[in-house]
Amino acid sequence: MAAAVSLLILAGGMGSRFGGDKQLATVGQTGRPLLYFSVMDAYQAGVRHLVLVIRQNLQAVFLEQVLPAFPPDLTVELVLQQLQDIPALCTLPEQTRTKPWGTAHAVWSARHVLTQPFIVINADDYYGANAMQQLVQHFAEHNTHWAMVAYPLELTLSEHGGVNRGCCDVVAGRLRKVEEWTEIRTDATGQLRGLNSAGEMLSLSAQQLVSMNIWAFTPDLLSRLETQLQQFFQNGPGEKAESYLPYAVDQALQQGQVLDVKVSTEAWRGITYPADLAALGSFFDNKM
Repeated sequence: MAAAVSLLILAGGMGSRFGGDKQLATVGQTGRPLLYFSVMDAYQAGVRHLVLVIRQNLQAVFLEQVLPAFPPDLTVELVLQQLQDIPALCTLPEQTRTKPWGTAHAVWSARHVLTQPFIVINADDYYGANAMQQLVQHFAEHNTHWAMVAYPLELTLSEHGGVNRGCCDVVAGRLRKVEEWTEIRTDATGQLRGLNSAGEMLSLSAQQLVSMNIWAFTPDLLSRLETQLQQFFQNGPGEKAESYLPYAVDQALQQGQVLDVKVSTEAWRGITYPADLAALGSFFDNKM
């Protein structure tokens, strides 16, 4: 029997490189945003509880345009990621800010509605039905292990510019660490190259496994996020500082948390640049 699993979608981003709220941009002729297809994949895998983390100014659009398309037996909860929602005894910096506090804060914002194992994804990424199936099945077999779905690098590139990817160090099917690489693209010779965390331009294998921020957690992640956020605010974050979910994952791994790595059998599809949206149209038109 499948375990009870929630799907948490991070849909509060600002879309700076895209130039707008890409989490609401519709694909092809479907009239649906990308997240609709991820929700339906999760639903087909057995998920019946959906949590959407959004900005307050998007609430009306989600209520009127997005939620009515979902199956009636899917419980949907909207969580507002608010700048003033921070851990107790923390102090808000004195600054004028509209940018959210980051992905760690986004997940923590949903702490009151996450009472069972949950999958976390980005609203502007499409991971494929196989990824959802693997993570729901994971919790039918393990109740303490975390998990993620990794993708071969060659299945995650954009034709319209360089991309940033978390390159995974995987040993015996378990994650040891993730290193952030930036500006990954194919050079004039056909070789994949990018900047590693030390700023060195190096070659990468097309089969290098990368994280696309699709995770599966147990609720004990939330206390780790609270500790991370307390440290974040104690350090007096700057105007553009963010607290990131992968940092919490890395800290947990160092403290002995087991995180199983699944490998997708399907390509990742996502929206980084406006031209990416147009390229996705025919694929999703065929899914309707």
